[in-house]
Amino acid sequence: MKFGQILRLVIGAEATIVWSADHWANTRKTEAVPVSALNLWFADLSTKDCRVGSAVEFTFFWKADQRWEGKNYLVSVGGHP
Repeated sequence: MKFGQILRLVIGAEATIVWSADHWANTRKTEAVPVSALNLWFADLSTKDCRVGSAVEFTFFWKADQRWEGKNYLVSVGGHP
């Protein structure tokens, strides 16, 4: 994705997204927000503080099941908008 854009995650259940833009040296937590009319949850992760060539890495903690996703996802950040 392009530097400075919002990485929007759309998921089907309530979750906390734990993410990093520096190989997990620092982490952030973002709560997914429900949109009840769609029965979906949204979370926006900002890349404005990311360096070009870095990556946003994230995983999910599923609240209803009280469990971690068990794997991480990665989206590369490149180029200027």
